[in-house]
Amino acid sequence: MTLLAVSINHRTAGLDLLARASMDKDTSRALATSLVGQAHVGEALVLSTCNRTEIYLDTDRFHAGLEAVAVPLAERAGVDREELPELCRVYYDEAAVKHCFSLVAGLDSLVVGENQILGQVREALSSAQEDRTSGASINQLFQTALRVGKRVQSETSIGAAGRSVLTAALQQLEGDFEVAGSSCLVVGAGAMAGLAARTLASQGARVDCANRTLAKAERLAAEVGGRAIPMQDLDQAVAEHDVVVTCTGAAGSLVSAESLGDGPVPSVVIDLAMPPDVADDVVSKGVRLVNLASLKEQSEEHDELDVEAARALVGSEVTAFLAKQRAQAVTPTVVALRQMATGVVDSEMKRLRRRLPGLDEAAEAQIHNALNRVAEKLIHSPTVRVREFSGGDDPVDYAAVLRTLFALEGREIALSDPEDCPPEARRAVSEQVDGVVPTVPTVLYPNQEEATA
Repeated sequence: MTLLAVSINHRTAGLDLLARASMDKDTSRALATSLVGQAHVGEALVLSTCNRTEIYLDTDRFHAGLEAVAVPLAERAGVDREELPELCRVYYDEAAVKHCFSLVAGLDSLVVGENQILGQVREALSSAQEDRTSGASINQLFQTALRVGKRVQSETSIGAAGRSVLTAALQQLEGDFEVAGSSCLVVGAGAMAGLAARTLASQGARVDCANRTLAKAERLAAEVGGRAIPMQDLDQAVAEHDVVVTCTGAAGSLVSAESLGDGPVPSVVIDLAMPPDVADDVVSKGVRLVNLASLKEQSEEHDELDVEAARALVGSEVTAFLAKQRAQAVTPTVVALRQMATGVVDSEMKRLRRRLPGLDEAAEAQIHNALNRVAEKLIHSPTVRVREFSGGDDPVDYAAVLRTLFALEGREIALSDPEDCPPEARRAVSEQVDGVVPTVPTVLYPNQEEATA
């Protein structure tokens, strides 16, 4: 099985198409479940955020896996199947690992270094595990990616900066608007809304919260010392606040020029939702609107050295992950060879006992140990070399060569986690070659022959 990732994001498509392709939690889970039910797809995870919709598969057929994803994704985005290649990117095998790690580290986000992606990925992985659409391959990929993302947040300055989509929006307003002392309304009660409410409150704003489920608004409002507002009173509440931050992703506009009417209006509306919560026509009422479209246009002003440090960290983690994967791929063959050798020794000892029934225990033990040493010496070089060769970039499948030479077909043991392996397997993993730097190409879709639709 091999990893395949298909991504529609803020770099490959406009925000209108991203809005159509976006999925709520239930829709994402349903799509992952349907994908796992198809031929050649063993595992699936769907990640949909404000600036991307991505689908990860563990598949044994590249084109079959790609087609399984392309059809529902094109339908969701409202485009013809033939148009999809121009609107997304495909990452396969090693490139999928590199993309996943970079994504979770915040290096592929609309706001570079933002940390909300960690929570979003953690939630997507939890859903996949709960629905049993993920298994050993996707679990290991994303659990490692989350660890890498945490390292970037704690060990690099772009993580320490605490960037988020909201802080980028406030930066866009810098000089024209003062958060401290303002009255703010946060519409929504999810992770993004919680972050927005806490950030605004920490900067001295008075924060109230509105949500369709009033109990959730009450919990968030209590956390920031504000009021909870029922959604039926939203229009009035919007007019009473200086700043409105929306992040619900509800179908249709919650705030528009029509809903604002001719009365008081907020000075600023920040729309962080996908699909948008706020209609563009609010600017006709004199409202300053900041949304994902304006954030996309905003030039990034990060220290390139900071970004490079994060990329270097991610690169080293990709190298280590791929080396571990190669070692794990070889391990079942190594274990099978050792077990075959043990079986030959045991068989010869049984034959010896039949031919020499009077052999004393001490002599038998000496013979047994001698045979084991001979067998171990004979298989030592092949097992060491197959691990060394498999750790490089040579396209030859040395494990397959070993299986053929020693007639090991049908003997391999399925091993998903080195900690669950027998001692021989763990030894094979621990003895992997260090310092191997694999080539990790980025597979663009459809600009590479193998990745054509």
